[in-house]
Amino acid sequence: MDIIFICTKSITFNTFLESQANYFLKRGLKVRVVCSDIENLNSKKIFKYRVDFPTKYFHLINIFQYIKIFLQINSLISKNKSSIFYLHTPVASNFFRFFTVFHDLKVIYFVHGFRFTSKTKFLRSFFFKIIEKILSLKTKVFITINNEDFNYAKNNLFKRTKVYKINGVGLDLKSIQSKTLIKKNKVFKILVIAAYKKSKGYIDLLKIAELLKKKKIQITCYGYGSNENFLATKTKKKLNNVYFKNFDKNLKHKIKNYDLLLHLSKREGLPVSVMESLSQGLPVICTNIRGNNDLIKDGFNGFFVNSYKDVPNKILYLNLKKEVFNEMRYNSLKSITKDFSTREINRKIYKILKNNFKIKK
Repeated sequence: MDIIFICTKSITFNTFLESQANYFLKRGLKVRVVCSDIENLNSKKIFKYRVDFPTKYFHLINIFQYIKIFLQINSLISKNKSSIFYLHTPVASNFFRFFTVFHDLKVIYFVHGFRFTSKTKFLRSFFFKIIEKILSLKTKVFITINNEDFNYAKNNLFKRTKVYKINGVGLDLKSIQSKTLIKKNKVFKILVIAAYKKSKGYIDLLKIAELLKKKKIQITCYGYGSNENFLATKTKKKLNNVYFKNFDKNLKHKIKNYDLLLHLSKREGLPVSVMESLSQGLPVICTNIRGNNDLIKDGFNGFFVNSYKDVPNKILYLNLKKEVFNEMRYNSLKSITKDFSTREINRKIYKILKNNFKIKK
């Protein structure tokens, strides 16, 4: 049987899903990947198919783009009607389900995070909830990765849809999880891992850097996308304690060299950066949002903050109180169990596929 991964862009597959694909290949499934930039896919073992999903806002008002996507999707399914269509990312999943509304397909949606949360403004939330409710008619299975999304899907979508919850996309715990903790740095090193977008909290981050300007604290950011606006602000305010770097594929092996993860994102599913940091003994200071509050217990393995103004005091407190900081580091290590491992996650997803789509092997 074929399983077709469908994502908006290749970065989702390359970063989070390649392990699942390899797991399925070893168990006899034929794996295919659909995205808008197939030339950037890492894997050479799989069949690739392009669908030009919109990746910029102005694409959404281009009627010819919609026609092109419709034709591409229907060409794909005409040759693969018996395949499992494994959807990822909201844009790709919504377009695929909408343009296949009159087909009876094996559709499974891995929800990295619904476009709405308990904190989304009413009209925006209502709009996306209506869309998800309608499209759930064409979705056999939902896999969610946090309690908020699981409870919403379980209680609000059409009852014939099956809903599961797992612990994210999986971590390679054998290669990254620390068994002992590295001695604290003389200069308190704070790590930020997030795409260079306003929604990831970078404006607040720069305000925090300004408040900590005269302290022995260093903030290093890793992300993808354009960071020009943030660099311009850093230069204008003469901030020498914050650094912006491009995303590093080997970053997960460097996390242990930092003291703390700062995560100011406004919306998440189940953030991999938080899980990887906890697994290496880094406490986390973050916003109290979906996904974060599945992983962080306030005062145990990190702190929740309501405003950027709260962050400096939390950082300085951990920097001064060595006993509290070390206890929180050990608590962080204990927070990530084998249930978060790539092997366990892949096993659970394969079991879901077998139970719902009659995979023989």
